[in-house]
Amino acid sequence: MRVFKPFVAATCFAFAVYAASLRVVDLTTLGQDPQTVNRLNGESFQQDPLVTFKGYQYAAFYVNDASNASVRHPSLGRRALKGHNTAWETFSFTDYNQTEDDGHDVMSLGISRGDGTLHIGFDQHDNDLNYRVSQAGVATNPSMTEWSPSLFGPMLDHLPGLESLDKSVYFINVTYPRFLSIPAIASTQVGEADLILELRVGRSGLGDDWLYKYTPNLGWSQIGRYLEGVNNNAYINGIDFDFRGNLHATWTYRDYVNDTGQNVAVQAGPNGPENNHDMDFAFSTDLGTTWLNNWNQTIANMTAQEPIVPVSAGITIFGIPKYGGILNQEAQTVDSEGRVHVLNRENTTGTERWYHYWRSTTAHWTRTALPLTPELVSANNITGTPTVIGKRGKLVAPPNSPHHSLLAILPSNAPNSTAVSILRSTAAGHFRDWEAVWEAPNGCGWEPLFDRYRLDTSTGGDGILSLFLVNGTAIQVVDFDLNEV
Repeated sequence: MRVFKPFVAATCFAFAVYAASLRVVDLTTLGQDPQTVNRLNGESFQQDPLVTFKGYQYAAFYVNDASNASVRHPSLGRRALKGHNTAWETFSFTDYNQTEDDGHDVMSLGISRGDGTLHIGFDQHDNDLNYRVSQAGVATNPSMTEWSPSLFGPMLDHLPGLESLDKSVYFINVTYPRFLSIPAIASTQVGEADLILELRVGRSGLGDDWLYKYTPNLGWSQIGRYLEGVNNNAYINGIDFDFRGNLHATWTYRDYVNDTGQNVAVQAGPNGPENNHDMDFAFSTDLGTTWLNNWNQTIANMTAQEPIVPVSAGITIFGIPKYGGILNQEAQTVDSEGRVHVLNRENTTGTERWYHYWRSTTAHWTRTALPLTPELVSANNITGTPTVIGKRGKLVAPPNSPHHSLLAILPSNAPNSTAVSILRSTAAGHFRDWEAVWEAPNGCGWEPLFDRYRLDTSTGGDGILSLFLVNGTAIQVVDFDLNEV
């Protein structure tokens, strides 16, 4: 077991200060980032690499094997957020070798608050399911639990509780496992399940998205295939609950191009982002069993095995053509008032720009390009940098913000840049009043991620924004005080 002590390195970031600003309160290092061509840590579709529960923060990441740099091991860390010892404790699963240089193969982490189990999905790109789960009580009694790989059971190629499902149908060609805690208001409606898993079965341009739910001490059950690809696949920006317990999803479609017999790189086309199109939306009031469009019309029913398909009524909110510059899996969040926010990009005006799409409390959608300089004062000229396949950003809606602020965490897409900026807009300004509240000229070598659970004080978080950043060589967690936003 390795222990990394918290530290603040003044030379790691140089900060620009603005009228409204964020304050860095801590910076810690989880480990050294493997120097693969395609990043395994810090991909926009990791949901999530950081999870806070009962006063502890947990992290999921890869590190190199101690003696063979061509091998990586999935690793987990935890730290107490208060007390005398807040150092990270980490361990690696040395019984599993990750060897593919493939940026799809990220780690995602979920926690069941009901039985204290930790769940991880990892090393997934069109292959059999890779899943592990801990013993019960690990997260509910952390101070009484020694942190080690022995807390976890063996590798599984199925979900416990679903042994009767045909693995060759449901748990093959898996990519993008995502976990999300079910809020208490929704949990009571679905038989006390408290965790969901979303994943794709199939390949780029030919895939379906499935949902599963976990009930503490019982195991997993299937909700169903909620997004069916028809010579295409949906790339979701995320899945999020609102304060009512409604589950929201937004996505873009990627059409299939036949690449049979071609030597296709793991990160490239011809089924690439140029084939992405449209910005789509649906939501569910019953944990994904039925799905509604923006006008509350039922468009899918899992009980009847009727998923959302590309021609489902009313799902396309903004029509964006192929070659229109929209990227897959950038960012989505839902704020404390239930507004849905999406970050993506387009070149429909001739220039690639970041766009903010948002759904009001009355179901009205707005699309606004993020402002350029000189309207936006940015030391990094951050909004002038997005490219068609550049690093993706994230949106954060601090639940305790008195201004109902929305933060955009934007990594520079400029060549060889590791700059990162955090912009803020407010509900009072109709989310058009963007300003930079924190910037650094370096330190973000890949896509930023954050701990959604630490933000929420109503569920045990402390309101701190923890960013998961890869600075080029190290995996770091940067903590921000959000009192001023």
